[in-house]
Amino acid sequence: MTIPLQIDDIVGYLSETGWERVAEDSHGASSWRHAEDFEVLVPAQDGLRDGERRVRDILRCLRAVEGRPESEIASEISRPHLDRLLFRTFPEDHDAGYTSLASGVQALDGVRSLLATATRTVLQGPHFSFAGRPPAAVGDVLRAAELGAARSGSYVLEVRLAVNEPSGARTTNPPAGRTIVTQMLEAISAARNAVLAGYPEAFDESVTTGVSGDLCRALGDLSARGRDEPFEITFRWARARPLDKPSHVLVFPPTSASLLHAAASRLRGLDASGAATVTGVVSGLEDDSATGDRWRIKIRGDLHTERAEQSRRATVWVRLADQVTYDRAITAHRERRRVTVSGALSSTTGRVELVPGRRLEI
Repeated sequence: MTIPLQIDDIVGYLSETGWERVAEDSHGASSWRHAEDFEVLVPAQDGLRDGERRVRDILRCLRAVEGRPESEIASEISRPHLDRLLFRTFPEDHDAGYTSLASGVQALDGVRSLLATATRTVLQGPHFSFAGRPPAAVGDVLRAAELGAARSGSYVLEVRLAVNEPSGARTTNPPAGRTIVTQMLEAISAARNAVLAGYPEAFDESVTTGVSGDLCRALGDLSARGRDEPFEITFRWARARPLDKPSHVLVFPPTSASLLHAAASRLRGLDASGAATVTGVVSGLEDDSATGDRWRIKIRGDLHTERAEQSRRATVWVRLADQVTYDRAITAHRERRRVTVSGALSSTTGRVELVPGRRLEI
């Protein structure tokens, strides 16, 4: 099926992907040139007689420049507010674009679990493992996410999610898609670093980034059980909300699955403990008076623990003692001031938190 494209969207895509507008003729058609010596002619407006042919020529040229299918490029042009996740597996003994039914179902379940776990982490904070029924907003996110047709190369699943809050949500204030996807990137990047370290204990210090037993199990499901095949995950960012670069690619080598499943079992049995200090900015506030779960803040910054020689970037939930300290945190959040909190890590509530030994320093 041909995706209808608007001229304004094509122009926006070219300008954001390295093309340079070099000329315009008397009828308003514009010529665009790429650094690799490609050139395309963009019609002046929608609905012209040769417009469809010109758009097909543009897509063929973009395919040659980017090495991607025309349908994928057209979809990205027409939907600039979608983040895209590509989960690529490398099944042995299958034609390109195919995998075994068992492995395909397992991989799809892993993708679903990754998205659900990232959503729970955004809503509930980092956990060693999650228990109980997930918040209703997880269902909103899973319904809003779109699953594309599997592709060859070798076997690729695509999921796309709008950067804003999901439309038609059944809950109040569900998290925005971009918030969830960036949480996935942070946690999966930390898990990959732990995989490269090569031992299950390396995952322990990554829990505050969103690494959990649930996330490790879901990642392990991307590799055929018992085969330890490699896999990779690509994050392609919506053109309307670009990040530091158009995409991020995380490659997991062979033997990753065995280590991930071992880490999943280990994390389910751990508790947070030990002295820790976090310094950064307040990125979230939570005060649930209805349940009595009061005065928590989220700090994004540098975390130092007694078990690690060097500090690392992390998002840490901090439980405060009283309303006065919480009010100070609100002020620090509003003014973007840096704060320092020292205390002990705890997971008695399920969430991995820092319990201060004294009031936060601003």
